Amino acid sequence: MLKINFLSSTPLWFFHLIPYKIGECFFINLLSLFIVQVVGGSITDVGKTSSLVSLAGVVAFILWGNLSDQLGSRRPFLILGYVGFSLCMGLISVADNLIQVQQCSIVAGFLMAAIIPVSTALLLETVPEKQWSQSLGRFYLIGSWSFVIALIGGGIWQEVFSDLWGSVSAMRSLFVFAAGVSLLSLILCLMWVQEPQQVRSTRSFSPLLLGRLSVAVIERGVLFYPSRMIYFILRPEWLTQIQQQIYSPLNLYYICSALLFLAIQIVYLAFPIFLAEVLGATNSLIFLIVFGKALIEAFLYFPIGQFAQKHDSIRLLTWVTAVRVGIFMIFTILALLKPTPMSLVIIGFAHLFTGLTWAVINVASTLSVARLATKGEEGMALGVYNSIIGVATILGSLVSGYLAASFGYSVCFATGTFLTGLTVVCFWLLEFIMEKGSETMPSLS
Repeated sequence: MLKINFLSSTPLWFFHLIPYKIGECFFINLLSLFIVQVVGGSITDVGKTSSLVSLAGVVAFILWGNLSDQLGSRRPFLILGYVGFSLCMGLISVADNLIQVQQCSIVAGFLMAAIIPVSTALLLETVPEKQWSQSLGRFYLIGSWSFVIALIGGGIWQEVFSDLWGSVSAMRSLFVFAAGVSLLSLILCLMWVQEPQQVRSTRSFSPLLLGRLSVAVIERGVLFYPSRMIYFILRPEWLTQIQQQIYSPLNLYYICSALLFLAIQIVYLAFPIFLAEVLGATNSLIFLIVFGKALIEAFLYFPIGQFAQKHDSIRLLTWVTAVRVGIFMIFTILALLKPTPMSLVIIGFAHLFTGLTWAVINVASTLSVARLATKGEEGMALGVYNSIIGVATILGSLVSGYLAASFGYSVCFATGTFLTGLTVVCFWLLEFIMEKGSETMPSLS
């Protein structure tokens, strides 16, 4: 009954994104392995590529959204995104050197950035405002389960075709598949997506969006491609807002978030390469490890969201970040010890708990920003928050690649663990400051 209700209450055009999201999942999770295993790149090259793709996406994210506003059209930008992404995946599949992979990946990051902001704008223009919250929830749920489906399929594909064709050919064929499946989204877009009757060039923040506007449901996606911000709340005045409230609790929260996402990226950019090179995991096993965490995220996102809305979001962030310190310490210890078959079991089990913590971070972070912001400026505050995440993630990619290449994975993970611990202290101090200034500061409970 719940499935029938979900399908009947979800606009048909939402589902046109599923094939593309599957292809995007392969791009996100395979690129680092492809760089190292197929074209002979290093972990440093992975960091540089990730940061350049992310930077291209952040810039393009603003460009495509604003341009679609100015031209008063949505569908052409979706078509551009699907065609461009598909073409780039096809070119990566036949690339034989690092430069070709980097160039195609950067162009892919730039063009695929047209899809999410325009789709979000289309949603807000075709769905009544009172249904925004539920519709965005369904929108993200479809994306998260598409990601999970892709991980299952990708793991099976790697296991079967690596034995038949070899691991290199299996990875190349997955990029070919990503190219083809994205064209299916193009076809469905032409069939199902209609231009809105009225294109709005400005959008106001609605309290209904609290708990729904967030960096991403699936963590691996936002870490690889940190421009997952809701485009209608991003405005050029964000630097001015920071300067005007430089000592405010909100800006202190921005600093905490920047540290957190810097630490997470330092750990997770190197994570799949560590699994493959040090622990000897096959590509299919890496997909399985990522799948377990993504499955937990997809199941827990909404229940955790409801829980976070009723509790002190800063305190929740303090606790789940502390849990991440423990998880990253396990990664660090395993990097220091001699690898054994049990190492993969331990790291896979520990990795499952990051799915639980991410579900809390994803929702509680959005709630914290909106509640700390000046009334009427919540949208701008969320735009600033996502911009800061983008910058921190891009920097984390470079730092992670350098540390892993120069000092080893243990130092890389230890650095991420230390910064995550520092984030816990910062959250605790922010909570203390909020309690001391509770008479004049907005409540987070």
